[in-house]
Amino acid sequence: MLEHIDAELEDPILKVMASFKASTVSHKLDLGIGVYRDSKGKTPIFKAVKEAELIIQMQETSKAYLGPVGDTQYTGLIHQLLFGQLDCPPDFFQIIQTPGGTGALRVAGEFLHSALPFATLWLSDPAWSTHKPIFSGAQLPTKEYRYFDHETRVLDFAAMCEDIAAIPTGDIVLLQSCGHNPSGCNLSYEQWLSVSQLMADRGLLPLLDLAYHGLDQGQILDLQSIKAIEAHHDEWLLCYSASKTFSLYNDRTGALAVRNRTIQNAHHALSLILNLVCANYYMPPAHGASVVRTILTSSDLTELWKHELEAARTRIIDCRKALIDALSSSGTDDYQFLERQEGMFAYLGLTEKELAWLREKHALYFGPGGRLNIAGLNPQSLPQISQALTELAKKKRG
Repeated sequence: MLEHIDAELEDPILKVMASFKASTVSHKLDLGIGVYRDSKGKTPIFKAVKEAELIIQMQETSKAYLGPVGDTQYTGLIHQLLFGQLDCPPDFFQIIQTPGGTGALRVAGEFLHSALPFATLWLSDPAWSTHKPIFSGAQLPTKEYRYFDHETRVLDFAAMCEDIAAIPTGDIVLLQSCGHNPSGCNLSYEQWLSVSQLMADRGLLPLLDLAYHGLDQGQILDLQSIKAIEAHHDEWLLCYSASKTFSLYNDRTGALAVRNRTIQNAHHALSLILNLVCANYYMPPAHGASVVRTILTSSDLTELWKHELEAARTRIIDCRKALIDALSSSGTDDYQFLERQEGMFAYLGLTEKELAWLREKHALYFGPGGRLNIAGLNPQSLPQISQALTELAKKKRG
């Protein structure tokens, strides 16, 4: 009955993963997958996580279901971590635990489609390659606003504001809170305030995607987008991922937060969300939330986690500088824009033909559009990468 299916893999990141895995070249390098890696090329488990897991192992007495809201102590701690800086009382927020940040995005999409059936969601150009299929699967139509200058490869704030000013009232705008994926181009606090005011004037609903908290400008500054949105809006949503922030990738730990205008609205929003969750995965997994809860309820583990997260952020900064220096030493100035990008990603703006050339000639596997995971660099791989990118620049100049 299923023999008529002829679907092929569509996700561009999964295609890169499959192509990399199939390659038999010994010097191949995976630069496309968005996970933090240490200097040895491994995705480490934070020591704070390992210590928390030992505590859980000793203290856990049940594997009972959490319920569709998830671990309520975890969601309370996430509220304090992300929104403790705000004057808004906690009762105006509803937060549920989700299977990763991706799960939060999907539930948000279904919630918004149910609550605002005629609204369109606006994504940045470029956007994370999985954003569009997530929301399409939730039946939420998407369009794009300009964000990135594909010639200079830096933020185009004027174009962004021009496009947002033309979005119809009642639509939704997704904004990445920090560490923009894939461009590495982020708004300053002043720009965040301007965009927040502009969206309020247009009657637009903000949807924040926070996936790289602590890995861009630091654990406090990476939350300035939330403060800016709250300054001009009394309704907005935020999708949160603990994958990078707590190094809990395969534990699928996230949260969806809805900021409401009234407490009554908050209760109604939660009811709709829970109806959608129960028709989907019903209950979130427990382990990752237990780890985060154990860390954030221990002052010692919290300090250890903050130290490890800051060390990861510092390494990313050092890796970017090392790449810039290596390219400069190779005699090319074609990649000076890397100095104006930041966070875990660099975005080279490459064509499919150029990406194929890098794979075939240099065994380098980049993400869509030439997204490069800065955390995937190390001293051993830099010569190979800088040589390849220098050759590509010369090839493009003819």
